[in-house]
Amino acid sequence: MYGGINAWYWQAEIGRPPFKRQTILRKPLFNNFRHHLLLAYSGIPHESKNINNRWVRQFLSGDFRRHWSEIIDCTHQFAEALSNQNFVDAIKAMNRDMAIRRIMTPEVLDTIGEQLVESAVENNCGARFTGAGGGGCIWALGHIEDIDKLKSIWERVLSGRKHAHLIDLEIDSKGVL
Repeated sequence: MYGGINAWYWQAEIGRPPFKRQTILRKPLFNNFRHHLLLAYSGIPHESKNINNRWVRQFLSGDFRRHWSEIIDCTHQFAEALSNQNFVDAIKAMNRDMAIRRIMTPEVLDTIGEQLVESAVENNCGARFTGAGGGGCIWALGHIEDIDKLKSIWERVLSGRKHAHLIDLEIDSKGVL
């Protein structure tokens, strides 16, 4: 909606805006940065409401509280590393977040999603589902040479499901107008 590459910080103070946006990468870096990304549609649409409901129930009941705290740390580490274009640390934070979420909700990835994530990790990339998972898209981050290698692997994995495919991506600096 806003465009760009941003981190969002939700604020809990009454009378203040509900969130604060921090720019992570500026527009002059977008063209090069997109070569560090890979995006795949898993061939099945999102069914994230069940996963989101489960996360909310887990949080409210106090289950996985330590895990949620670690996810927050991973998010901060990811944003900091990416703003410094430190792909190694960004990938570590991304993959740790993914591992925690898979512990909390194993159904967040189906078999195709598992293959995409595992092949990304094996090829020095980070991988993460979009939204709450349960179908939809998965994206990868890595050094350009690792992303180039991963692309053919993901194409092979995706060929096993009708409608699954890689998606060409561009980074929109303007958002919804």
